[in-house]
Amino acid sequence: MNVIEKLLTINPYSRPGRKPIGARAIILHWVGKPMQRAIDVWDWFEKDCPANGHYSSAHYIVDLNGDIYHAVPDYEVAYHCAASQKDPASGKIYTDWAREKFGRYATSPDTNSPNNCTIGIELCVTDARGNFTAETLNAAVELTAKLLKENGLTVDDIGTHHGVVGWKECPLLWVRTPALFDEFKELVKKLLELEVV
Repeated sequence: MNVIEKLLTINPYSRPGRKPIGARAIILHWVGKPMQRAIDVWDWFEKDCPANGHYSSAHYIVDLNGDIYHAVPDYEVAYHCAASQKDPASGKIYTDWAREKFGRYATSPDTNSPNNCTIGIELCVTDARGNFTAETLNAAVELTAKLLKENGLTVDDIGTHHGVVGWKECPLLWVRTPALFDEFKELVKKLLELEVV
C-alpha cells in the first residue's frame, strides 16, 4: 500500500481543521469522472472548492494505479457525506442506517452531519459505469481494513455515500450492483482475519 501524504491547505471549504468526535464508520465514494487521476481530485479540493465556495473533500483518494493520496488527517473533519436533500426511502435527511449508526450526528447537515464521525475515501474509476481497476480495489481493501483496525471498527462499519444520504448514486457501481459492494466488504473481512494490517 503506497500512501502519499499530501495534505490540503487548511481552509473553510475542503479542510476546516476541525476535530471529529472519532470514527464510527468508513464511507466510500467514487470520483464520478472516468479516468480522473487522484492528483486532479486533490487539486479540485485544494483550489476549486475554495475558489467557488464549494464544500467538498475526503480523507483519502485512491488512484487508478493504487496510489493513495492522504488529503485530510484522520483526526480532522472532511466534507464528504453531509446531505441537503431527503432520503427517498425514509423521507428524512439521512437514511435510517445513518441515523441509527450516527445518532445526533445524522440530524442536521449544517451542524451535526456524519462528517463529524466518519472517514471518507474517494475511489478513481475507469468509465461512466464506475468500474475500478484491480489496483484501486486492492488498495481500497487494504486501506479500509487498516482504518477499521486503527479505529476499533468492523466490516459492519463500512458504508457508502448512498448508504448515508439515500439519494446519491455513489459509488455508482456498488449502488447499482450491491453484490459487488458485498464482495468488497468480504475482501476487507478476510484481510482483517489474516491480521496483516
